Amino acid sequence: MLSVLFVGAMLACGSILIGSADIPPLANVTVTIIPPKATLFAGETQTFVATVVGIDNNAVNWSIAEEDGGTITDMGLYTAPKIQGVYHITATSRGRPEVMAVATITVLAYCDPLPATLRP
Repeated sequence: MLSVLFVGAMLACGSILIGSADIPPLANVTVTIIPPKATLFAGETQTFVATVVGIDNNAVNWSIAEEDGGTITDMGLYTAPKIQGVYHITATSRGRPEVMAVATITVLAYCDPLPATLRP
């Protein structure tokens, strides 16, 4: 009876180990964003590129931390909001959602210079 329990425990533990062997350890998976920071005028755009290393699924989900912090497409094209401030975009690994990278964007107020004919 004891040997049956031991074999059952080994089988259960073995299946856990086999199942987890398909997922690389967190320490081996990284996400980076290029550029890691940018300065834009209100309404300008910037393309960000996320790279996932250590896992076969190299896709990411993009998000913006701040409400009304602009928009970002699935391809990493960010459009700055009309309000100046500091905003943060995050690229999260689709294969390992607990692994992510953050880029910081400083948005400056847009200043349209006066045409030469209107300058004093």
